[in-house]
Amino acid sequence: MTIIDVGDKQENINAWFEMEGGGRVHLQLLGTDELEAINKQTIKKQVEYKRIDGKAERFEYDETDEKLQNELFWDRVIMNWEKLFDRDKNPIECTRANKILLMSRSQKFQKCVFDGLEELRKLDAQRTEEAEKNLLTG
Repeated sequence: MTIIDVGDKQENINAWFEMEGGGRVHLQLLGTDELEAINKQTIKKQVEYKRIDGKAERFEYDETDEKLQNELFWDRVIMNWEKLFDRDKNPIECTRANKILLMSRSQKFQKCVFDGLEELRKLDAQRTEEAEKNLLTG
């Protein structure tokens, strides 16, 4: 028997991750509701009519704005950062535009984010497993 706690919404799991060469990034995992909200904004149903064997056929498919989907995703999972500087040694402000810029142009930043999210996924799975055990043992 599996018991699942569906009570109050839990805070998204989040943590700070050190970047190679200095600086750190604050990341969070998104909940299903947040991912669905992103999908709702970026996936649109499309309808096409084609004539097959003399009959008009209706086809529905999803069209995804992947660029916007990625931008919304990175804006939500990257919460903040510290000690990141541009080539003129000016601090880089944590804005949506800068998150997208760093994810598209900095392999070091990308690696930190991808590795950090993977670590958070593992922590979340562990937390879920422990919560289920606690529910079973009472």
